[in-house]
Amino acid sequence: MKIKKYVGQTAHEAMLKLKTELGPDAVILNTKTIREKGIFGIFKKPLVEITAAYEEKDLIPKVPISKKYEDKLLDLNQELKELKNIILNLSNNKDFSEELSPKLRNFHNILVNNGVNPDISYKILKEIEEDINVDNKDGKTIKKIVKYTLTEKLGNPKTINMDIRPKIIFFIGSTGVGKTTTLAKIAANFVLENRYDIGLITLDTYRIAAVDQLKVYAEILKLPLEVAYNRDDLMKSLSKFSHKDIIFIDTAGRSHNNLEQIEELKGILNVVEEKEVFLLIDATVDYSILNSIIDRYNFVNDFSIIVTKVDEAKKYGSFVNIRHITDKELSYYTMGQNVPEDIRKVNIQEIIEKLLEENIND
Repeated sequence: MKIKKYVGQTAHEAMLKLKTELGPDAVILNTKTIREKGIFGIFKKPLVEITAAYEEKDLIPKVPISKKYEDKLLDLNQELKELKNIILNLSNNKDFSEELSPKLRNFHNILVNNGVNPDISYKILKEIEEDINVDNKDGKTIKKIVKYTLTEKLGNPKTINMDIRPKIIFFIGSTGVGKTTTLAKIAANFVLENRYDIGLITLDTYRIAAVDQLKVYAEILKLPLEVAYNRDDLMKSLSKFSHKDIIFIDTAGRSHNNLEQIEELKGILNVVEEKEVFLLIDATVDYSILNSIIDRYNFVNDFSIIVTKVDEAKKYGSFVNIRHITDKELSYYTMGQNVPEDIRKVNIQEIIEKLLEENIND
């Protein structure tokens, strides 16, 4: 058995280094925050140091060719996604924009270029055309009307309101959407407020790395963590945390195509009557897949939306698409892996500015 230490700007960065080199079977012995040596280290943000044990034979060799091959696969996968989008747009989306007045057609093109589904963009703008005569209005006036309409469509964001306590909050969503990291970001921001007693529970026991990751965050944030393997464990953990102001619950990633997993999640959510549920949705997911994902979670009566990986999508149209399909309140969005920095409360006006980011001529 050998010991090795990994240092990163964040827990995620240190864990990524560890998992890349040692693989998922490494045993985490200790996690702590450290400062760089020297007087200047006092003024810099603390680093995260993770100590892990591993069998020498399990050390994953760094093979440059495999990394190169992995990068090629990622590039190919992205190209296939883009090709699929082009084919879907050509085959499934009839261009209704010709039915719009020329002034609104210009906005339609902008919205679609910024990621809004063509059909949704057309419906929004067609409503404007039916209610208002845009022919006798200039571009600035029409832009104000479009902004107002988008504001109404996107609705008022719903974030965690601590006026009512205690809070039991579930994070649900597909595998790889970023539930664990998002939970850590939100929990960390509440810890920084230093006003609430917080507990963490993870039900994501299918992946050892996921439990380890949340353990690291829990240790850094100095929060208690319970690992629940089934509904009975969950009830025991909730009873143990009954005095807490907030209980954040991480669930296992569920494939929207796996009905058995979805039924299992339904049973877990039914354990708690008074709860808040956040459904996490990847901003990069194809629109056709987005529909099927959301349809699988229609058994949840009340939930809010967290949009993840907005930095990877590089377009803000997904906010409009998700809001249109779910008719549920937007809450937060994430744009990176840093904890707790890379999360924001949804700002509707900021999103609208991004959606209309081109100059409009009068």
